[in-house]
Amino acid sequence: MTGRGQSHPSFLKSVLLKPLVVPGVAEVLAALTDVQASIFMCHRFSMPELGVSGHDPATLRRNLAHLKKQHYDLLSLQELFRKLREGVPLKRAIAFTIDDGYIDHAKIAAPIFEEFDCPVTTFVATGFLDGKSWYWWDKLEYIFQGTKRNELRARVGDREVSYELDSADARSTACQDLSMQCQDALETDRLACIRDLSHEADVELPTTPPARFAPLSWAAARNLEKRGMTFGPHTVTHPVLSSMPDEQAEFEITESWRRLSAEVSQPVPVFCYPSGRDRDFGGREMAIVRRLGLLGAVAGQPGELRSAEFRESSMLPYRVPRFGYPDSLSHLLQCVSGLETMKSRIRGTSA
Repeated sequence: MTGRGQSHPSFLKSVLLKPLVVPGVAEVLAALTDVQASIFMCHRFSMPELGVSGHDPATLRRNLAHLKKQHYDLLSLQELFRKLREGVPLKRAIAFTIDDGYIDHAKIAAPIFEEFDCPVTTFVATGFLDGKSWYWWDKLEYIFQGTKRNELRARVGDREVSYELDSADARSTACQDLSMQCQDALETDRLACIRDLSHEADVELPTTPPARFAPLSWAAARNLEKRGMTFGPHTVTHPVLSSMPDEQAEFEITESWRRLSAEVSQPVPVFCYPSGRDRDFGGREMAIVRRLGLLGAVAGQPGELRSAEFRESSMLPYRVPRFGYPDSLSHLLQCVSGLETMKSRIRGTSA
């Protein structure tokens, strides 16, 4: 219960972060924390006409306008990797990435990044763009939204769970919960769960994704290259690599690079691990990326970058951290200033 004189934690946090938007404040913090570069990962962008929720286009424009006005160094991912490898001095460098290769990346995100002459790299699962598959978490959403049943039972491996679906919120919550369970499951158990749930829900999954879950096309990707967007490999089917046998993991990484290279003129030689948590990939996957001769790979864990650390570590180039892109400008500046990582370290020390 919140009384009249009390402050909600998120409101208090936003008030404390407000000074970061004042010109010069974030820059001074970055100098004090020695932040040289940051990478952000985006996912979906709002397209209400298709029922797609995601990053707000107007907010993205405002944030990019601020970064340009404050003279942040907006680099392509490949250029950032090159400078980090060569020890080129960096100051307030930022690279933007987008994961997965949805249609909204072409229709919404690309024109905005182009408007601000800001490079962006989109990581695509090649089987998705080839029309051979669509993402398992979208299939779960399609099932939960489409079923007429008021209750569903799902099995993930040996674990069974029941969900009451008596409201839109309950369906959304159930879908999120099962998605998290599937993400941590073996690949075979995940696929079996979705197949069986489709039968249980009496919802037939179409072979090709509905419009709101559709990919951009290879033709669109080639056109977007001419406008400044670049593309990197993100596996073939977007599995959690650590849940796969050696042969399948090798195929997912190497085939995605081969297929991407065959379709676009300037493939970015940087791999992106699906999900990207520490437990979703490891030494095996990093070794495959290294053998392919790629510059490195990006993960989904937050953290800023420094040239000296990048060059001195044999592993860091193959597990480069990225911040989840926040719509809030003050939260974005918290990341690029080093304040976010400083807070995480303090929490880790005190835990």
